[in-house]
Amino acid sequence: MSADERRVLDDLAPFAAKEVLAFGDGGRHAVVLGDVRGETALVQLTQRAEYDTKEALVAALPSLKLALTNYSGAEYSYYDAAAPSGAAFACEAIWPASERQVQRKRPAELVVYEETGEAYDRLVKPFAVAQAAKIGWIDAVCNLEHERERNLQDHEDFVVNVDTKWRTHGDFGDRAAWKGAPWTADLYLLAIAKDAAYASIRDLRGETGAGLVRAMRDALLAAARDYYGVPPSKLRVFFHYQPQFYRLHAHCTAAQHVTPGCECDRAHLLTTVAENLDLAPDYYARATLTYKLRVGEKLHGILVEGS
Repeated sequence: MSADERRVLDDLAPFAAKEVLAFGDGGRHAVVLGDVRGETALVQLTQRAEYDTKEALVAALPSLKLALTNYSGAEYSYYDAAAPSGAAFACEAIWPASERQVQRKRPAELVVYEETGEAYDRLVKPFAVAQAAKIGWIDAVCNLEHERERNLQDHEDFVVNVDTKWRTHGDFGDRAAWKGAPWTADLYLLAIAKDAAYASIRDLRGETGAGLVRAMRDALLAAARDYYGVPPSKLRVFFHYQPQFYRLHAHCTAAQHVTPGCECDRAHLLTTVAENLDLAPDYYARATLTYKLRVGEKLHGILVEGS
């Protein structure tokens, strides 16, 4: 191959873009279709990290400038962080951080556990009750004392909020501009039960439980449609088990995104949960539920000791 035939670019000036085939991960990954000198070409861009070693990242932390974007009213706070070079980061701070929160962030070996109804009552429920007593900030969210700007619906039994993990969300003060905005592709909403008696799907029973589940599902789908123009056919609505925090809450995410926690060993679709309760009112009191655990976390230790 001669030098003139080499398919090498000095810059992207010769590339004529025609279509963006992919644009995800907050803009950090993109694939663009176009042509170079009359021939079809593809350009894929993946943004590299500003700091490519752990040491460089730690050294740079004191120089980052923070702008508060959201505060839970308790230990969680969220920021836009900017480096002197201009690189931008989404920053979450948990302070003070509990042992469980630290373990959830630490890389760990994973194991799969099949939790029977008996194991839940004997081992897991006392743990869940103790953890639920530590999340008073949830009541502040449900009472609209905190995250009020993120609230979309306030029902008698639950609230529907924009999840704090939806980092690309537009200006909360301009709701008229939300419908059809490009960033709705990252949709992430949350419905949180107001009654603390509902720690997880294990506490749902019969007609009352099924009614609550269907109401949460319908409210999430309606909020996605009415505020963002996203139809139900493009959404996934599910509970986590085990949940991140012990107050019944449902997630609503864009179906095209594979988000952490939507895997079959953790996600339980609301429609399925409601129908299971129709079939057997105490289904979630008796069912064996399977989930992953981090080796070394507190719940893992409880289950190992109690088995």
